[in-house]
Amino acid sequence: MIKIRNSFLCDKPIDEVYGLFARIDKLAWAFPTVNRVEVIDDDNVAIGILLKMGLLPLDNNLTLTVTERTKPSRLVAEGVATPGGGLARAAKLIGEDEGLTYIGLYLDLELVTEEQCRVRYLITCDATGNLKRIYDAIIRGQRKKLESEFIANVGELMGGAVVEENPA
Repeated sequence: MIKIRNSFLCDKPIDEVYGLFARIDKLAWAFPTVNRVEVIDDDNVAIGILLKMGLLPLDNNLTLTVTERTKPSRLVAEGVATPGGGLARAAKLIGEDEGLTYIGLYLDLELVTEEQCRVRYLITCDATGNLKRIYDAIIRGQRKKLESEFIANVGELMGGAVVEENPA
């Protein structure tokens, strides 16, 4: 299983930051690989993801469901990603059931001061076979860039200062 975890400080009250994260359709746009978000309802979204491996575009379709909301400190979303044509070809997937990737998104907020909170996040990606090898290669080559872009995008969505901490 691939795990990406990090933390950052946000110069906004914890309730305001939680408010953004509770809107999974808004939060999805903070991820630099997202190219489409379709709202199903308050707890469910369909997301188009475009990963790049060199010049090769690899597309994924993710259905994400919020499974836990603990205001103002925790949000959990889980889902299943299915490979689009480019990713399926790259991974040489044959059957319909092959290539499912199970995704988990865990966000924990901690009050630092009345006007600042710490956000800790963990993203899990459970894939097997060729698909796992492709994800490992992408993450290994682009992890720091993707993390920095995600944190910068959260800052832009929040309209406030966001400072990356050392990886948690």
